[in-house]
Amino acid sequence: MIKSRLHYRLCVVLLFSILLTPIIKIPGFIGVKLEDLIVFTIIFYYFFVQKIAFKLPVRAGFLLLFIPLLLISITLGSFLLMPATITDLTKYIWLLKALIIYLVFYNYINSDVEPKDERVENILKLFIFFSVLASFICFQQYFNLFGLNKFYIPLVAPTQMTTLIGGYGSPRVVGMLGNPNAQGYAFAIALICCLYLYLVKGSKIILLSALFILLGIFMTLSRGAFVCFVAGSLFLFLMYKKHWLFSVYKLIFLGVLLTTLSMLFLWLKDNEIIYNMVLFRFEALSNITEDKSFLARFHGWIINFEYFKLSPFFGVGPLPRSADIFGAADNEWLFFLRSYGAIGTIWLILFMFLPFFIKKHKVHKEQNRKMFVISCTIATSLYIIPAAVVTSSVLFPIFLVVLSMYDVSRSSITHSKHRPL
Repeated sequence: MIKSRLHYRLCVVLLFSILLTPIIKIPGFIGVKLEDLIVFTIIFYYFFVQKIAFKLPVRAGFLLLFIPLLLISITLGSFLLMPATITDLTKYIWLLKALIIYLVFYNYINSDVEPKDERVENILKLFIFFSVLASFICFQQYFNLFGLNKFYIPLVAPTQMTTLIGGYGSPRVVGMLGNPNAQGYAFAIALICCLYLYLVKGSKIILLSALFILLGIFMTLSRGAFVCFVAGSLFLFLMYKKHWLFSVYKLIFLGVLLTTLSMLFLWLKDNEIIYNMVLFRFEALSNITEDKSFLARFHGWIINFEYFKLSPFFGVGPLPRSADIFGAADNEWLFFLRSYGAIGTIWLILFMFLPFFIKKHKVHKEQNRKMFVISCTIATSLYIIPAAVVTSSVLFPIFLVVLSMYDVSRSSITHSKHRPL
């Protein structure tokens, strides 16, 4: 029991760090977040001081399989005269961090001390609570309350200083993650968590929390995050199972919701102040082929696809210093194709979706938890069309926390006679 409490506290500290602490840029070195330090402390303590046993789920095995794939891709890129260097191997730091975070949350959720549903609920409540705190931070940033932005925005998000400090008409908040799209993705996943927990518990506090987080996602002005939230929420709502009457309620609710949102959008569109502050970005989704941001991304996609054709099986490596050659991929599916080839892209698909097909459930609550994680995975799959999650040291831990709630353990690694946590 003591070990379980310590493990839970470790999850609390990690989740707090993931959602509410910024990247600190060290001159001449890579940026560092608090969870980076926590991860390496975990490695040192649990592998060199207090040796333990832990369960190794399927996705953790896929992360280990990425070790040779990364090396092969970098090597092939160097043979093709791409600007590969030994520093490309710093990607292994990202990989190690992902593996440890995933193992910590998976082993807590699948420990044998208390019911799994209760442990999942504990993590979801933490996720929502920290997301509400992040929404308060975003509210302060949007209105620059007390003039605080000038004191910490240069540290958290130096590229956003102009809009958040200079009295810009429609600022895009960044929370503590340093980027409006990144913060928007975190809010989108938090809102899907709210929906799932509300369907399970029916708590009014969850609804209130969702309203704060929804306000936060609009303040980021992230269209990708908004689509991510809508798609994931609709999938979860439609696939969630209770009794037959709940299915009738779903149809009625969807009809009322679509009608209300349509009328609300038309009303807000006529409000010039709100339109100029928020809606102008989201309205561009209706005619995306004329959106300048999309057109710039599409041009970059073409260039990256040409380099994929040079090495279609294993790619040419991540090559982080080659933006002048490839341009920004701005599409993680395409980034994987170019960097790790068809093999790497297949790896990504299997990493995200394979555990859902390994085990079948007859109990509704287990099936619903599976649908919740699938909904977040589908939402993420859409979000990474114009952005990045898996290769982001900021966002990948958020996705891993959710993925850890549904996986299958096929083996364990034991350093002593202790039982798995």
